[in-house]
Amino acid sequence: MIAPSAYLALPVKTRAVILMTLSAIAYALTFVTVRALSEMFSVYMLVMLRAAIGTAILIPWLYRSGVGVLRTTQARLYGFRAVIVYTGNLCWFYALATMPLADATALSFLMPVFTVIILAVWMRERLNGSRITALMLGLAGAFVIIRPGFAEVGIATVGMLYTTVAYGAATAVTRVLTFKDDPNVVVFYMFALNLPLALGPGLYHWMPPQFSDWLLIGAFAVLSLYSQIFMTRALALADAVVVMPTFYIQLPLAALLGLLLFSQVPEIWLIPGAALIIGGSYYSLWSEARRRLAKMNRDEMT
Repeated sequence: MIAPSAYLALPVKTRAVILMTLSAIAYALTFVTVRALSEMFSVYMLVMLRAAIGTAILIPWLYRSGVGVLRTTQARLYGFRAVIVYTGNLCWFYALATMPLADATALSFLMPVFTVIILAVWMRERLNGSRITALMLGLAGAFVIIRPGFAEVGIATVGMLYTTVAYGAATAVTRVLTFKDDPNVVVFYMFALNLPLALGPGLYHWMPPQFSDWLLIGAFAVLSLYSQIFMTRALALADAVVVMPTFYIQLPLAALLGLLLFSQVPEIWLIPGAALIIGGSYYSLWSEARRRLAKMNRDEMT
């Protein structure tokens, strides 16, 4: 355990890597809790509980900071993100409930590729060769894992692919939101605005949890919240190209947990498919970092 003073004394990039590592671990453990809870409860109920408990956990922060901290000029962006996060959550949780954890985790790594593509289109930038290459590598990896025509492609797989696009868009929006608003505000709105969307379907599919279920639900909500907090703060401290390699450790962790807890034996196709997806994902981040550095150098020269 690193003491707070020792942690703050570390270089900024090191702190960012530590936070992203914690985010990866929290994500992998969140997948496990979703898988376990989905055997008893509807995904609609789980998404509602995630939004409700995440919001409740952040209420003390809001009380200390004051409601005024929530003032923003980006209300439309927050609303758009709430819709795509809610629909993405439903598809993601359904995929985790029915797919091997390792496969769902590997496909989720397409999100950074779609984030870069969406940001480029949003900022009206040209889709250059590096962006297209990253996208093609990622999609090739997805085809290797899914193997359409050789293996059955179910609704869960389609839902997981939608999730990667939806969360890619949500991540792009989050990056834009953090330019003006505090990271805590950005995280709070993600949960608080999802709650009214999730409330109706969640209550309709409600099943009373037992005491032991509440313990697992609490772990699910806390892990889900802190996976977002750790990631948001890591990206606020350092470029994605610096911290994302540690984020990929959730794949072997998810595969190991899936094997030990749910007897899910990963197929051999996962290895080359994941390698292509992770390669495409990291290549997109690396090429974007180079573009930003080149632009900064040009700006300094002028």
